[in-house]
Amino acid sequence: MDTLSHGDFSCEVEQDDSSAKPTGILKYRAFEVGRIVGSSQDDLRARFADICDFIDSGGMVRHSVVMLGYHNKAFKGDVLLVDGEIIGEWVSDDEEWYHFTASESSNFICSAPSPWMLHDAISDWVESRGNSKKA
Repeated sequence: MDTLSHGDFSCEVEQDDSSAKPTGILKYRAFEVGRIVGSSQDDLRARFADICDFIDSGGMVRHSVVMLGYHNKAFKGDVLLVDGEIIGEWVSDDEEWYHFTASESSNFICSAPSPWMLHDAISDWVESRGNSKKA
């Protein structure tokens, strides 16, 4: 098993045989935060590098969902799956509530009193729609 690292963020690469697509278990410190799949080892490394760029620019990864603007005090940003698919956007209001609007909607899909709780609600929404949280 090969491990890619970027600070406290890592990707444990697994590939059962030469014909299988390589998969990566994304971890922040010891905690699993998602999974990615690549068409090749190079593709998987490129996907991991993209996710690292999102983190470096203030994004947060949990449950294979990335919220941009999470750690850079923007308190708003795009929401995407770890495969890069943009699924909507999130924003904070004046009362410090956080809201998610899906790409295909003009209304809030879910809201929460913290970005952490909103991240969980978005993940639940993704799962309820039957969307794969694994790339």
